[in-house]
Amino acid sequence: MKIGIVTQPLSRNYGGILQNYALQQTLKKLGHEPYTFDLTAAVPWYKWAKHNIKVFFKHAVGCKATYRESPLRVAKTEIPLRRFVSRYISLITPRRAVPSAKSVRKYGLEALIVGSDQVWRPRYNRSIADMYLRFASSFDVKRIAYAASFGTGVWEYRKKKSAMCRALAQRFDAISVREKSAVALCRDHLGVEAKHVLDPTLLLTNEEYNRLLAPLEQPCEAYLFAYVLDRSPQKVDHIHAVAAQRGLKPIIVGVGADVKPEDSIERWLTYFRDCSYVVTDSFHGSVFSIIYNKDFHVIANVERGIDRMTSLLELLALEDRLVDFARLKDFRPLGAVDWARVNMSLNMHREDSINFLKNSL
Repeated sequence: MKIGIVTQPLSRNYGGILQNYALQQTLKKLGHEPYTFDLTAAVPWYKWAKHNIKVFFKHAVGCKATYRESPLRVAKTEIPLRRFVSRYISLITPRRAVPSAKSVRKYGLEALIVGSDQVWRPRYNRSIADMYLRFASSFDVKRIAYAASFGTGVWEYRKKKSAMCRALAQRFDAISVREKSAVALCRDHLGVEAKHVLDPTLLLTNEEYNRLLAPLEQPCEAYLFAYVLDRSPQKVDHIHAVAAQRGLKPIIVGVGADVKPEDSIERWLTYFRDCSYVVTDSFHGSVFSIIYNKDFHVIANVERGIDRMTSLLELLALEDRLVDFARLKDFRPLGAVDWARVNMSLNMHREDSINFLKNSL
């Protein structure tokens, strides 16, 4: 079956790219032919200019506001990670701001899957209705949500968008969500039943990810790997303190504008594979710590959505790995993880999640 996948732009986010890669690989193993709508993260020049002019005047009157990166800067800094996309992910082209109905016809798509990384969070999507497949309303295709994520346990939709997305969600053939709290959000606000499943990245094993990795030059000494989405002096100090406690060299990698020309998906995965400990504030940083059985802790990232963290950690009985940002100064070293127990639980949930895809298609 030819399947189109709708997800966040495959731009400068390691986890966002790898969740799509993993979903495509899983669908291929099930005998399907998946393609992903290639969406752009950059806003048009006129919108960028309009936004930044407003920010300038807000600053002039003492208000807080954040300048937006230029489309040129976004395009330049996404090059390192887009190499992986070009090599390993089958794309629906041309690249667009939103998915196109024309592409459904052009590629002969028989099913559409929405998922996973915060695809149903309004603040992270230009056209939230298209993440509920509004663009394909006139097509007779299977509509599936796999591990669709709201990122938070709070309903963030305004009344008009709630009604629109509720009607669209009720046309789906099967819905699964990434966070446990999202089951209730779907029932209470969309009027649909949803199944709690694993993030796509967890559908593959570390052996499958290792097939992507060629030998890369690594530090001679043992190191702590820190994957940080929102860098701050407090987090950096904490990372260095934990590294010193363990006698490790700290290596810190960021996302978005912090992606460097020498970075790559493969190098990022290698850091997880070969490190001695992980500190992260990222959901997917936690995921790959688990996949590679690395002792770790995750700094609670409330702004980006804490429910996705707690849902994953509770599922695998790893709640003690979550550290409150406000209590970093009181942090005490954690014991080793019982990986035999975690892996047994993960394998069970992995099988259940793959069966959801099998039965839905």
